[in-house]
Amino acid sequence: MIKNRLWVIFLAGVLGWVILPPAELNAGSGAGTTRPKLSPRNGDLERVAKRLYRKAIKEFENQEYWKATRDLIIILDFYSTYSEIDGVVFYLGESLYEMDMFKSSTKMYKYLLKQYPSSKYLPKALFGLQRIYYNTNELDESLKYFRGISTRFRDSEILDGAYYYGGMAYYHKDDFTNAIRAIGKVRSRSEYYDYSLYTVGLAFLKKKNIENAVKAMRKLISLPVIRSERLDLQRAAHLTLGYLYYELGYYRESIKHFASIPPDDEIYAEALLARSWSAIKLNDFQQAIISLNRLIKKSDDDKFGEEAHFLLGQCYLELGFYDFAIQQFDFIIDRYPATNNIESRIARVEEGMEQNKQMAENLRVQLLLLETKLLDMIPFPSKDVPKYIKHEHERVNRTRENLIKKILEERKLFDEFRWSVEKIREEIFIKRSRKHWRAYAEYGKARAYFLKTMPTR
Repeated sequence: MIKNRLWVIFLAGVLGWVILPPAELNAGSGAGTTRPKLSPRNGDLERVAKRLYRKAIKEFENQEYWKATRDLIIILDFYSTYSEIDGVVFYLGESLYEMDMFKSSTKMYKYLLKQYPSSKYLPKALFGLQRIYYNTNELDESLKYFRGISTRFRDSEILDGAYYYGGMAYYHKDDFTNAIRAIGKVRSRSEYYDYSLYTVGLAFLKKKNIENAVKAMRKLISLPVIRSERLDLQRAAHLTLGYLYYELGYYRESIKHFASIPPDDEIYAEALLARSWSAIKLNDFQQAIISLNRLIKKSDDDKFGEEAHFLLGQCYLELGFYDFAIQQFDFIIDRYPATNNIESRIARVEEGMEQNKQMAENLRVQLLLLETKLLDMIPFPSKDVPKYIKHEHERVNRTRENLIKKILEERKLFDEFRWSVEKIREEIFIKRSRKHWRAYAEYGKARAYFLKTMPTR
């Protein structure tokens, strides 16, 4: 019988519990009271709930958040007397958080805080709320939870994460002193440690404390590579250090850091261009030519293409290869002729960006409405009720299933539009900068012709 009931719920996809009023959820849970003695039937239910709970946690750890959500809600709908019901509520909040359903996740965490104040998951629920408010850019609210966690739970395992998100909230509020103070408390064995070092370096940069910024970045790149995320951060740190040393005038040191970024990295093109600039500052034009040719060969349509061709022309000028220099300048001039009405093209692109921004905002509002609708769907009871009500319960469950699928589809579309807006913004920047590179190219070409006609001694 239980197996059949679980199969019905499996097909229905029961996410609607999220909106159960506290009184309904608490019915039979024993929250705040002595739990009833288990009868043989209750013992059977306990064992079934335990197996399902373990399965849900495994699904959560495997990042199968929708499956975990579904199984956790089955426990809440049918096994509300389960002894670890507070854990069920917590992991449901975590699963919803991972699916970016922040509104529903917030409700779960707050319900846990209210109904199970002595639960071992209490610190994690508070940390969950801190992350949600940070992710939704409610920084002051996020910092309230951070201060509560850091003063109340001195030895909790979530302290490193709390310090990191607290520091990030301060960082985005331009309070770099408190950002450094908070993030600096993240322990070296924490998963947040690498990101903390990088952010501390950036915060010192914002404070124009170059020495400590360099120390933080160098500490990051000296760590042993034990995971891919650390390697990505170390490469970003190399790029940052390269720029720092460039600004300080240590061009050879900057070249070393730019050269540490491998060709398969997405920032390789930027590193090649920066490396070329450093070589030019050292008057090492041959080395600059090698780097620039690599950059052009890698992607001539890249956003750094015009700058690369211009610098290549400049290097040829310095070496006296005027025809090669003119060839590079002509490339820019021919590719972006003056007859093109660049401003009208930019205007059209900006108009498209505004339309996409409005569409993205409409999708965001639609997502909020869908999640609100999900929260408002109260399921019918499922025990000892007439058959026609059970059928209605199944209908509501199916409606919830369709609703959650629609939310996930709408969120995917929203993310695609958001990405589209960023790409359009980048395109506008490139189009505007191309006007300048064309002007520079015309000047460089004129200078090359002038130098070419100068008599040699």
